[in-house]
Amino acid sequence: MTLSAELHAMPVLHEPVITLEEVNLRTLSLSSLELDVAIRVQNSNPVGVTLRELPFTVMCQAGNRETEIAAGNTGRVKIAARDSTVVHIPVSSQNAALVNALAAFVTRGGVQVTIRGMAVIDCLLFGWSVPFTKTLPVTMEQVADSLAGQKKKE
Repeated sequence: MTLSAELHAMPVLHEPVITLEEVNLRTLSLSSLELDVAIRVQNSNPVGVTLRELPFTVMCQAGNRETEIAAGNTGRVKIAARDSTVVHIPVSSQNAALVNALAAFVTRGGVQVTIRGMAVIDCLLFGWSVPFTKTLPVTMEQVADSLAGQKKKE
């Protein structure tokens, strides 16, 4: 087979699609904030891919600037051909930034949380870095539901 024929026989590979599914509040106190971040990785390729890592930061609007309140990473995850998987990553707050986030939360009845990250994907001999950003609200109702769930577990 010639090089030209081999290149035509190779499947066309597409970047996996990275989406933030949801952010759930796990626990909240004056000294810590714990979140469960759910990220979906969708692979439309005819071959499996490996998510090598997906480092991300959780940002909160504090005044007129964004403040990092937490960070996380998925670690290594395999995604089958033409499939998707949701990865749940628990993250904990950075206490100094948490004070600003809590102040904004209390005064506004909620806060906008932005997650920014970069998925590093390996597939056969190729690799991609896929950036993503998503902003979601965290409301008083979500906090009340989370706190109610914590009390039921105790």
